Amino acid sequence: MKRHSALDYAYAIGRVRALENFLVGRTAFREAAGSADLASALRTLGEAGRFSEDFPDIRTPAQLDRAIEKEEAKLLSFLSEVLLDKPILDVFLRDSDPQEALGLGRELGWAFITDHLRRRIDLGNIKIFLRARHLELPEERFRAAVLRGGFLEERIFLDHFGLPFSDLGARLSSTPYAGLWESSVRALTERETFIDLERGSEDFLMAHLRWARYIVFGPEPVYAYGLAKKRELLLVRMVVSGRIHEIPAAVLRDRISETYV
Repeated sequence: MKRHSALDYAYAIGRVRALENFLVGRTAFREAAGSADLASALRTLGEAGRFSEDFPDIRTPAQLDRAIEKEEAKLLSFLSEVLLDKPILDVFLRDSDPQEALGLGRELGWAFITDHLRRRIDLGNIKIFLRARHLELPEERFRAAVLRGGFLEERIFLDHFGLPFSDLGARLSSTPYAGLWESSVRALTERETFIDLERGSEDFLMAHLRWARYIVFGPEPVYAYGLAKKRELLLVRMVVSGRIHEIPAAVLRDRISETYV
């Protein structure tokens, strides 16, 4: 497989930098979540980003699904055009299964991408651990679900499964996941919610992806933009669906994670 050089991505990065200007920021999502009605929410998001011309006409969940599908298709078409190393697109499409994606990504040799996937695996294991403990699943079920390939060895989670949360917290205290672990455990034990964990995980990943904005040449900015746009569409779906179903603004805002811009 021929690997293109970082310089080969100069044109693609130029296009990505232009598109980054149309990504929706967290402030706009929070404003849309508190809008007086659905039309106002759509107007706020439409002014902050760039969507298809029928976006302001969304009124039903079915129309929302079609609009999101259209945007996802446009994103995939763009990435297919500008990602010169096509296996990178395969990795992108498998991002929701980071263990499988990492197996493909390691062959490509782009450290930023593999580091992202290893972070996803670590966060996945933290989620699996806490959910398994909360649901009181047997250890065998947990062992079968643990992901491999992250920065944290899976043995760390396996060895602490039957111990107090504080024991694993001590083990993670010297890692970048310490703050996320503490806030997630506190939310789970005090309020029985995984919202802090989900939002915190997305914030953690986005903080890493943002570094791609400082990479001058290579596929990393393209890959990161794709994930940023994908996350944007998930937030659009959540906020617009929330306004359709008149979910309280506070509930929606609590679930809005950090964005790329």
